[in-house]
Amino acid sequence: MENKKFKFKCIKCNQLSETENFCDCGNKYYSFKTLEYDYEKIGKNGIDFWDCSKGFEKYLPLLPCKEINLTLGEGNTPLLKLNNYGKKSGYNNLYLKDETTNPTGSFKDRETAIITNYAKEKGYDKFLITSSGNAAVSAAAYSNIAGITCDCYVPEDTSSGKKHLLSIFGAKLITQPGEYEEIYRRLIDEEVLDDMTWNITSGINVFKEEGNKIIAFEIFREIGIPDKVVAPIGNGGLFAGLYKGFCELKKIGVTDKIPQMIGVQIKEYSPIAKAMEAGEDFSIIEEEPDSIAEAGIAAQESYCSPLVIQAITESGGKLIQIVDEDLIQALNDLLKYESFLAEPTSFAPFAALGKMESSADEKVVCVGTGNAYKNLPEIFSLLGKK
Repeated sequence: MENKKFKFKCIKCNQLSETENFCDCGNKYYSFKTLEYDYEKIGKNGIDFWDCSKGFEKYLPLLPCKEINLTLGEGNTPLLKLNNYGKKSGYNNLYLKDETTNPTGSFKDRETAIITNYAKEKGYDKFLITSSGNAAVSAAAYSNIAGITCDCYVPEDTSSGKKHLLSIFGAKLITQPGEYEEIYRRLIDEEVLDDMTWNITSGINVFKEEGNKIIAFEIFREIGIPDKVVAPIGNGGLFAGLYKGFCELKKIGVTDKIPQMIGVQIKEYSPIAKAMEAGEDFSIIEEEPDSIAEAGIAAQESYCSPLVIQAITESGGKLIQIVDEDLIQALNDLLKYESFLAEPTSFAPFAALGKMESSADEKVVCVGTGNAYKNLPEIFSLLGKK
């Protein structure tokens, strides 16, 4: 599929192409591709980052879409300075980028907004998505207003709240045995796609990071470039998108600084850590994850791994591994000191704060990923636990 607005770039061989399948780097599960724009032509005056009257349309020069016609009001999420929790944790400039306030309650709405608008321009009439929950809920909501059929493949043990939401939004819910990774591979191996059907799963779909990078633009608008950005890593699309956004700010000339990118996964279920230790682009954890974070940050595979490792390495960042007890402690502390309640994965950046080297005055932004309402029974059982 050709598009003159951007080119596809392989981060491994650095080739550029107007079509996506142009090199043999990676494999059918792991993509090494990203989108590249004419950054010199856009320049530092090409986007008015400080115009709060517009939504995603103000970023169109750095987006694959020609227009943003379909929206549920995603983005422009709060960037909150956490004075109480910051003081407790030894940080004077600690911030929460609260993605729980997006329309369906997670950062996934950013991805889906871009995907859906681009899909309408290209004439797709059906989505396929593999998801542990949040991405499927978002895809169902946006496809509903776009008039696009959406088949959601989710693990059988996905929370009941997420399953109910999928049905409410009119998506076809297809529960599957096994872990997320098994379903992800099965869909790629067995599903035959026609020209009107698009697999929009993070990892296989290069366009997902284009919505997530807008988080970086919004952080920049509020506080400039922070010293560190801390985010959970499941598949890795959020993390890769954040880094891409900061890199694009530098490429168009509005800053010369990139924050250190700090990623968080569950110890023993961290394919990113395993891959980095082995000097590989990706790795597989054989044992099935067992964590309160579900597939949010406890993974057997992270399909955006090549992009994540690039982000960590180039930014001088770090991958931090935590355990469930760290998450539970962060959940209780954030609720106590900031009245912040969210899904367990949202607390991963805070659980990692004590495990990274930072000075008290550095600007540190933690990204909260999804709200609590799809996981309330599980969260109620965790409150008060230490």
